[in-house]
This record gives sequence, structure tokens and C-alpha cells, in this order.
Amino acid sequence: MPYSILLVDDDEVNHDIAMTMLGETHSYVSAFNGEDALALFSERKYDAVLLDVVMPGMNGYEVCQAIRNASSHNDTPVLFVSSKDCIDDKLEGFKAGGDDYITKPFDADELAFRIERLVKYSNEIDTLKVNCEAAEEVTMTAITSCSELGLCLEFIENTYRCNTLSELSTAILALCQNLNLKASVQLGLLGEFRDFSNFGVINPLERELLKKGRESKTVINIEKRSFFNSAYCSLLVKNMPTDDEEKYGRFNDILALVVRGANARLKSLESNVQAIQAKNQGLKELSQIASKDLESIEHIFRHYNESCQELIERLIFDIEESMLTFGFSDAQERTIRETLDGAKDDLQQIQAHSEDMSTTFNDFFIKLDKLID
Repeated sequence: MPYSILLVDDDEVNHDIAMTMLGETHSYVSAFNGEDALALFSERKYDAVLLDVVMPGMNGYEVCQAIRNASSHNDTPVLFVSSKDCIDDKLEGFKAGGDDYITKPFDADELAFRIERLVKYSNEIDTLKVNCEAAEEVTMTAITSCSELGLCLEFIENTYRCNTLSELSTAILALCQNLNLKASVQLGLLGEFRDFSNFGVINPLERELLKKGRESKTVINIEKRSFFNSAYCSLLVKNMPTDDEEKYGRFNDILALVVRGANARLKSLESNVQAIQAKNQGLKELSQIASKDLESIEHIFRHYNESCQELIERLIFDIEESMLTFGFSDAQERTIRETLDGAKDDLQQIQAHSEDMSTTFNDFFIKLDKLID
């Protein structure tokens, strides 16, 4: 496989030797000092740099350090070439950022093998970098998706604590706000619908579109505007992220799930309200029946009291007439009269208690009717 190689050596003969050993399949650019090498390096990307250590001016270590500090292509493989075989020299090369070190003299196979290995490792590293960047992007997407899904799950959990249209609309619009979405929502119970928004007043056209969308029970996308609809809930989002296809898809899924969750809660609330209304209707009918029964009882009591009153008065009259023929003394007559007056008072008190009881029952049924209504 042909490579582009930057040859850096102050001796022209060494350039010819390296090109002869590596063969004509590769392309070569020659530099005879450090300054020229860096200038050529900045102009393009090379597959490898073959770098002599001992040169006048900048030595090979200094050139390698400059390559590693460059703004671009600073990961290009560098193979040091030197006649020095000391371990300290090799360590110096690695400290400078070199990838390999070959000592003179060397044969063609060794040089070709070293170059081939460096380029192969460099390509593998580039592939790993690309894979890491892709993995990082996937990871960030997954984290973001988990965060967004967490908001959705939190919303579904919160809906169970929402018992009014206002509470449910607040939960929906708060989720949209967390996603940086401008949203309006139309919610209804028992055929009556109300509008809510997190960015201002809903205009008449939007209100009509929400109604039409709700009747369609589908998702409608119009550029940046999207309608998510169900029987009890219609959601309008005005700034969907259409420039980010993946995010746009996630938001479509999340908001559709949010509307389904809101619709389920509203349906449940409506069933509860209908059950309460049916129960109240039963109580109201029972109250009406009890009120009528109370009226009948009150009528019977009143008739009974009147009869008792008439009976006592007739008894008193008859006794008074009889006393004229019995020959009672004045003291005896007073005793009998006091006894009769006492019985009459007791009867009046009983009648008064009966009237109090009737008033209490009337008050109870009035309060019950108000509570049911």
C-alpha cells in the first residue's frame, strides 16, 4: 500500500538510501533541516515522518516536539533514525513524542516493516477515535433519551395526583417547558374544554386547530408545528426541533405518550365524576322521598296535636260542667283545675318538641340538597 512519507535528514545520501529501501510505490517529500521539515509538515498530512536525530540547528527531538505541538496532524507517526544505540537516546526520543526508533545501519526489510507497522497502528488509532466519538455520541444520545424518558415517566406518575384540568395542564406544560418547547393544550371533561398555554394567550385560530385536531385523534406535523391529539386532550407544540431528525423523532414519541397519559387520566376523572354524579342523584332522590315522608309525618303530627288539644279542651269543659253538680268544695275545685291546667301545659310542651323536631329534619334535608348540588 503506498504511503506519503516526509524524509528529514541533513544528508542527501540518506534520503536516497531511504527511498531506495522503501521502494518507488510510496511518495516522498524531503527536508534537510528542522525548520524546512516543519514548514512542509504544516502544508499537508503525511502517513509517516522519517526523522534523523542529529542535525544542525533543530535536532530531531526538537522537531518531533514541534510536530506534537502542531495544531493539526500532530498524531502523525514519527520514526527516529540515528546511529546512536544508547538506551538514553531512545528514551529521549520517546519523551519527545516519537513512535519508534531505528539505529543505523539497518536493512530495507526492517525499515519497511517499521514504517508499515507505524502506519497500521496509526490507522487503527484513527479508527478507534472515530469509533470512540461515535460511541460517545450514542452514549450522549442514550443519556439524553433516558433523561427525556425520565421526564415522561415522572409526568405519567404525577397525573395520578391531578384531579382538575388546571393541575393536569400544569403538569403537561411543565414537561414541555423542560424540553424547551412552546406549547398549548386543550383539555376537557364531560364535553366542556378549556385552553392552557406556557407562552401566552392562545389565539382563535390555534384554538380552532386544537379542536379540529382533537376530533381527528391523530398526530399532525406542519413544519415546526405539531398537534398531538386524543379524545380528551389536544397538544400544540410550535417549535419542534425539525433541524435534528433524531431529536425530532424522540420528541414525537414522548409527546404522543404524554397526550395518551393525559387522555387516560381525564377519562378516569370523567368516570369518577359520572359515578359521583350518579351517587348524588341517588341521594337527591332519596332526600326528596324522605322530605315527602317527613311532610306526611308532620301532617299526621299536626293532626294528632290538634285532636289532642280538642280532646283536652272538651274534657276540661265537661269536667267543669260536672263539677257544678258534684258539690265539690272550693279547694277541691282548685285542685282539679290545677291538675287539668298542668296536663294542658304538658301537652303543649310535647307539641312544641314535635315542632322543633320537624324544623331540625327540614334543616337537615336543606343542607343535604345543597351538598349534593
